[in-house]
Amino acid sequence: MDAVQIGRAQADEAPTLARLMQLYLHDFSEFAPLGSPYGELAGDGLFVYPHLDLYWVEPGREPLLVRINGRLAGFVLVGDWSASGRPVDFAIAEFFVARKYRRRGIGTEIARQVIDARPGKWEVAVLSVNQPALAFWRQALPQIHSGAIDMIESTSERWNGPIFRFSSDAPAEPSG
Repeated sequence: MDAVQIGRAQADEAPTLARLMQLYLHDFSEFAPLGSPYGELAGDGLFVYPHLDLYWVEPGREPLLVRINGRLAGFVLVGDWSASGRPVDFAIAEFFVARKYRRRGIGTEIARQVIDARPGKWEVAVLSVNQPALAFWRQALPQIHSGAIDMIESTSERWNGPIFRFSSDAPAEPSG
């Protein structure tokens, strides 16, 4: 397995994360319905993610940069906003792995490290239109977490798609 390093993004790394966010939003735009405001480019040719700056100033938000063998490979945004409206300690707000590193078990290892380092009540919400992300989380979560994982199908104004909820109290044992 390649060496996966995850570290909190520092304020001077905000432009790096913003550039990675453009790649993520470009990938995600494939799933945005025509006629919706999602997946649209702004007049300057960039995708807009309005909450990114808050990750350096608001408690409960954590911007993480991912490196594989020392090379930048993605990011994870951890927050405490609950898609279900139920109490949580942590939630995956955004999860991005550069295409070169996908489908090799690296995403699962990234998720494992992020979740294991933060014991508590978790939510991972996936928009219903993002079938690749849903397939990833359905495969990854049972490898990461051996306890109960509840899945809520939400079609509310708050969230449209499945929401995985679980408690992670201690680091999971790596699966073979």
